[in-house]
Amino acid sequence: MNRLIIFFLLIYQFGFSQNIKKEVYLIHNLYASGFDNDEYLYSTDSIQIENNRKISDLLNAISNVQTVDDIFTNSKIDTLKILNSPLKLIKKYKRSKVDWNQEQQDFIKPKLQDLKNYKKYYLDYLNNGCCITMHQRYRDEYQIRIFENNLLVNEITSRKSIGGFKIPWTNSLTGTKNYNFEIENIILDLRKRPKPLKGNKLQKYLANKIIDYNITKLYELSAYTYYKEIKELDTEFDIKYFGEVYGRGRYIWDEPQTFKIKLHNEKMLPNVDLIFMSSKQGKSIYSRDSIINNYQKALKRVQDIPFITDYLKKHTQSTLDIYFFNNKTINKYNIDGVNKSPEDWKRQDDYVKSLDWYKTVDIEPSFDIPKAIKTSQKNNCGCNYRFDRKFIEQAIFFEIRNKNNDSSVWFLLPDDTVLLYLMQGEKVLEYDYKAFGNEHAGVQWPCKRFKLDGEIIERE
Repeated sequence: MNRLIIFFLLIYQFGFSQNIKKEVYLIHNLYASGFDNDEYLYSTDSIQIENNRKISDLLNAISNVQTVDDIFTNSKIDTLKILNSPLKLIKKYKRSKVDWNQEQQDFIKPKLQDLKNYKKYYLDYLNNGCCITMHQRYRDEYQIRIFENNLLVNEITSRKSIGGFKIPWTNSLTGTKNYNFEIENIILDLRKRPKPLKGNKLQKYLANKIIDYNITKLYELSAYTYYKEIKELDTEFDIKYFGEVYGRGRYIWDEPQTFKIKLHNEKMLPNVDLIFMSSKQGKSIYSRDSIINNYQKALKRVQDIPFITDYLKKHTQSTLDIYFFNNKTINKYNIDGVNKSPEDWKRQDDYVKSLDWYKTVDIEPSFDIPKAIKTSQKNNCGCNYRFDRKFIEQAIFFEIRNKNNDSSVWFLLPDDTVLLYLMQGEKVLEYDYKAFGNEHAGVQWPCKRFKLDGEIIERE
């Protein structure tokens, strides 16, 4: 491993009348961590350097103890702008697309006005590089020891880090923490290290961090841009929740801006809801008539599955959500996950056929063939039922969660069989996780079909 180790032994003798001899030692410690995360001292060393000016500057910096409040005050951020015009800061936020409607502005304004938030993220900024990662398992620290006439009078140690700043320096004798940047500026090569942000750059950085932290709520409030359209649904439903979908996966993938609207009415069991995933269409969202006119058939079919409704009535803390993706009860993304396409199926069949080569030669494969086929099958065939496209497009996507937030994704198929596609957690309905193949809870794809009475249909 290439590593740069700088160790100084700084010796400086003051010509005071008392003839006090001061010695300054700078020691660099490098720590390593195994994959069990147990950290140990890997190396330590020191090098002598004679530079009286550097020693004098270092002693002055050590004696000039600065707190976090001191360096935050000296960071030159515009506190008047923060207090009086915080919404000007959102104009420079580019990390995620935010509409900045009135509700979003009202939500973020007090957070951008609160100086405590800036101090919090300033501390996080100073703490960058604190921790080991999968790819970097070495951290270092510096120690400075000051002796007067061979007696230790001061010892400060930097924080351990992979990179970033070395502050704070902790006095081992008093416990005092010193955030004076000048200590490391003197002993380390500034040409190879970034200088701390100040002024407008720091202010923008910290404001962005505050917005990033609240981005999920800001996405939720994004739906107020289309509040008038969403309110049209209350002629048929109670609107329990609405907000823009943040992130992708499980439900949608490459759709445009999409809004999740949770709906309920008296036709539904108490723990059953409709989820309307309405995507942006031009300057509006997808027609609300699509779900108002079409939901009852899907709702009745799902609530007529005896083994599902019996479970929901018995477990009243469990919930079932029936999804509408604009005007459909399944979308292309989920069809691709559960069923794939004829082109993918052919790729799988060709792959399996190619493995027959090992039967004709006297060569042992370097991999587990059954396991490779199973993995390839998941990637190319989903659940490997190979449903006709028109058949799977009529499926109804629904999700069940129990009181422990274990979740499962199901498809009610047009032939009145029910497909358990995905499960996450320890249980699904009354089935333990290991009933479908894996011993330890996590995500798995059982791909089991059930009759309406709950009997599992075994594959032929």
